[in-house]
Amino acid sequence: MEMEQLQDVLDPPKHTEIAMQLCGFGPIAAAARAGNLISRYQPDRVLLIGIAGTFDAKRYPLGSAHRFTQTCCDGVGIGVGESFLSASQLGWHQFEGVDAQPEIGDTLPLDSGFVHGIPDSGTLLTCCSASDSAATAAARRRRFPDANAEDMEGYAVAMACNLAGVPLQIVRGISNEVGDRNRDAWQIEKAIQAAAELATKLMHRAWLPSPS
Repeated sequence: MEMEQLQDVLDPPKHTEIAMQLCGFGPIAAAARAGNLISRYQPDRVLLIGIAGTFDAKRYPLGSAHRFTQTCCDGVGIGVGESFLSASQLGWHQFEGVDAQPEIGDTLPLDSGFVHGIPDSGTLLTCCSASDSAATAAARRRRFPDANAEDMEGYAVAMACNLAGVPLQIVRGISNEVGDRNRDAWQIEKAIQAAAELATKLMHRAWLPSPS
């Protein structure tokens, strides 16, 4: 659904080869699919586009779109609810850095975090399941106080790109408030339109490493 709407409004650069593909729903499918697509196409850069929920509707309102400088993973570790401990809290890495690959913990920076003229919106939180209530959203925000939006694929695609050494940008249109499952209140079409407009700008500009 998202890709069909994006295809109608994206305006990629002329004379640039683009492969527009689905990444799948949720972190497992997204990681596997992204790895497969990167292997197939050997891209210079990857742009993940879609919708997300906002933790702060005043700063990141419904119908707006944002890009992010890092993505965090919630749900890989031990326990559930208030007893949950993440892999990093346990002293583990999600990937140990074998075969000259980097060690990867619960947070992945996006390698090309700076784009001139396009501000970033900080942290995108990736979860295995979307928040189903305000209480769940609040618990996740306590664990990740810097998180501004919630999705289910960003960290997974970032993992695949990181292991392949391919720059990634993530654009999410804000369709709903985190924890709100009332689809009548969501603004999906407006969010996708905004995401497509922001993604188009990114496709026409250089991506640079974030200033230290």
